[in-house]
Amino acid sequence: MRHILLISHIILLFFFFEISLYSQSPYSLSTGREVTVFGSGIALGLINIKLIDNKKPVSNEELYNLSKENLCAFDRGAVNNWSPVSAELSNVLLITALVSPLLLFTSSAVRDDVGTFSTMYLQNILTTYSVSHLPKGLIRRYRPYAYNEDVPDEIRQNVDATHSFLSAHTAVAFASAVFLSTTFGKYNPDSNLKPYIWASSLLLATATGYLRYTSGNHFPTDIITGAIIGSIIGYLIPLIHENDEKNPSNIPGKISFNKFAAFSFSF
Repeated sequence: MRHILLISHIILLFFFFEISLYSQSPYSLSTGREVTVFGSGIALGLINIKLIDNKKPVSNEELYNLSKENLCAFDRGAVNNWSPVSAELSNVLLITALVSPLLLFTSSAVRDDVGTFSTMYLQNILTTYSVSHLPKGLIRRYRPYAYNEDVPDEIRQNVDATHSFLSAHTAVAFASAVFLSTTFGKYNPDSNLKPYIWASSLLLATATGYLRYTSGNHFPTDIITGAIIGSIIGYLIPLIHENDEKNPSNIPGKISFNKFAAFSFSF
């Protein structure tokens, strides 16, 4: 969760440069909106760090009282899963999904719109990361492997074993998939590749969620919830930046770093 601080510093450095608004872009920036989105994401991330730091490891008594019979029937099968290999593979797929939107920089239209696209990309990551980690700090839900007596006790008793709800890996993967597919369609409205972009990106996100299940890290309900939340954020971030189709031309302008910095450093 402390990675949120690194993300915030990246954002602050990014805004040292004035970001141009391009008249041909399907998207545009607004100082107030961008400050609100970034500021909210950073504030929520800091709250998450505090909440997670205050959580206690799993005690022997808690482990003893765990029973899959207390789970809904839909989730029970997950307690038999335990695969560190699947966990590592899910990390690889997560990174792949996370950087996949950057492939759009192969397009001249996106390169010409680097400021707007990069801002939305950072907001998509920050917002999804912060929102998906909030339940981990608020809810003490044990991961499936905590129910599995074949898993070493030092792993089952780690505080991370209480972070089952929801699957942040899945949320970020789906947010990246939907963000990539949505923005690709906007920058390339006549492209025949749109269905393939949607299919391949969602397949990658689905595979990430599946590996979180087979690894024993998450229940199906954790993964489904993560997929829904990530998809919503990945869709909404580009949506709130869309230009009005009735008035597609924008007056070129600049976002001032000073206004953003004054707000951000207050955190």
